[in-house]
Amino acid sequence: MTSYSLYLQILSGVIFGANSVAMGQNAKSMLKAPAVSAMDHSSATPSPSATPSETEKRFVDAEKTALQTAANKLCGQIQIEENDLYHRLSFLEKPARLDPNSYGSLDEIAQWRLLLQQFKDKAAKIDGLYRGLEKNLDLEVKNSKVAVDPVIVSKFKTILLGAFPWDTINKKGALLTQYTDEHQKLLDFYQKNWGSWRPAGKDGKPVFQSGSLTATYNKLHDDIVSTAHQLEEEYIAMTR
Repeated sequence: MTSYSLYLQILSGVIFGANSVAMGQNAKSMLKAPAVSAMDHSSATPSPSATPSETEKRFVDAEKTALQTAANKLCGQIQIEENDLYHRLSFLEKPARLDPNSYGSLDEIAQWRLLLQQFKDKAAKIDGLYRGLEKNLDLEVKNSKVAVDPVIVSKFKTILLGAFPWDTINKKGALLTQYTDEHQKLLDFYQKNWGSWRPAGKDGKPVFQSGSLTATYNKLHDDIVSTAHQLEEEYIAMTR
């Protein structure tokens, strides 16, 4: 899973003025935000050539701390929930979940329905955290009791949101919904046709009482495997 700590370090340098050329280069290459070099705290100061007083420095430090603390909290929440979701996904991806012979009773299928719903709810919660980043940052900064310059907050949000791989996040979200729906269909199939299968044949797949049941199972199985593979590719993309 992606760690957003590097993003936050870059944000701090871009907004409040990085002391090294390397930091500025990292901001441009990692965040891919337009005109990041212009987003310096000094741009909001009427007299950029004037030497800031100690009071002004303390105020800037307070702004910086408020923004960093807020962003750290929100990104940390996403990190924790993403890790939990991926852990749950790993259980659903176990080969036994695609083998009806691994289920001992209809009650066990009901238990997996509950786990699948919890997985779905977790994915929805994470989607809400991503969609609510801008609003939640405003709230966290407000709760910090530091009067951060609205212009600086706006610039910070622009670069923060630009640091996230939204195309990958959106595609992953769609695949998670698809994966959950396919698993739901498989559990429905197990329940409706309980006891209509025998142990796996030479191809490793269970044998059903009719060709139509076998064809339906094979399609459900292959759809889930394919979506799981696409999901793994998106998770890998998020770590790049």
